[in-house]
Amino acid sequence: MFLRVAAGALAGTIAGCGGGTDAPGPPAPVPVPAPPAPLSAVLSVPTPVGYDADRLAAFDRLNAIRLSAGLGMLAQSTQLDQAAQAHADWVIANDSFSHQESAGTVGFTGVAWWNRDAAAGYASTGGAEVMAANGQAIAEVDALTNMLYHRECVLSFSPVDVGIGYSSGRSTSLSRAFVADITSPSADPIRSVGQTAQGVSGGVVAWPLDGATGVPTRMGLESPNPVPTLDVSTLGTPASISVDLWKRLTVTSFVMTLASTGEVVASRLLQSSNDPNHEIGQEFVGIVPTQPLLPQTRYSVTFIGASAVSPYTSTTPIQRTWSFSTASP
Repeated sequence: MFLRVAAGALAGTIAGCGGGTDAPGPPAPVPVPAPPAPLSAVLSVPTPVGYDADRLAAFDRLNAIRLSAGLGMLAQSTQLDQAAQAHADWVIANDSFSHQESAGTVGFTGVAWWNRDAAAGYASTGGAEVMAANGQAIAEVDALTNMLYHRECVLSFSPVDVGIGYSSGRSTSLSRAFVADITSPSADPIRSVGQTAQGVSGGVVAWPLDGATGVPTRMGLESPNPVPTLDVSTLGTPASISVDLWKRLTVTSFVMTLASTGEVVASRLLQSSNDPNHEIGQEFVGIVPTQPLLPQTRYSVTFIGASAVSPYTSTTPIQRTWSFSTASP
């Protein structure tokens, strides 16, 4: 969840988006009959129906990010739209910025996001809910992607559907609540298994994108703080590597440097084995700079490691080097 506190500033509060202590996902049932493999990356989806300008802009931006990263697109689900919109309205009605709803509160439709999806007629398997407030919906998609934990959700390989909710109302402390439910339908034996990345990605997604410009210098105020020993407001934008959900990443080396000098940027390596908040899955690894990045500066990132599929007896080497440039002050 992202809570924007100042216009034009990448500042706010993020709370976990599924798969961790804050909003764990639903169990993933085995499809019957099981299809032989996931879908190939979905490269086009129908134009959404029933969206206002804000929700359409957020939907388009989310899919543009996924396509640029080498992933497949997410299709609109009107049932997920209903669940996400109900929760966005609940946030404003109860002045409560939380993934968890309480029975008896105004607009209650389910405690957890997958309960709310089910109440709308959509049985979810895996996936996540991400949410934001106090900003334009399209800007919040960018902000969420800049956060370590929420990037893992936004750039997850497998989901095939999304529902978008956005409330323009205002409560005592909140306004413009944004909610996106990102998942797959357990009732569909084909689509429940999800999708792969685009072939051009080589099965590996690196972020920020190679050659990206205007990258924020700060990660933003993610909660839970991925580096709890440090002030979250001082953390720089993380770099990350991710692979298919059913694979496990191992790391030999993961470093960010100043492109002009080769100076190593002090960073905290986070993966499933050492994540203090237990949010990160085995298919995702990130490095979080322990200070804000310098403005208008080019950085280089190098990852050396491997991925493996259960039972993890053989591995596929991964080596990626890429660069990006930060925004103006």
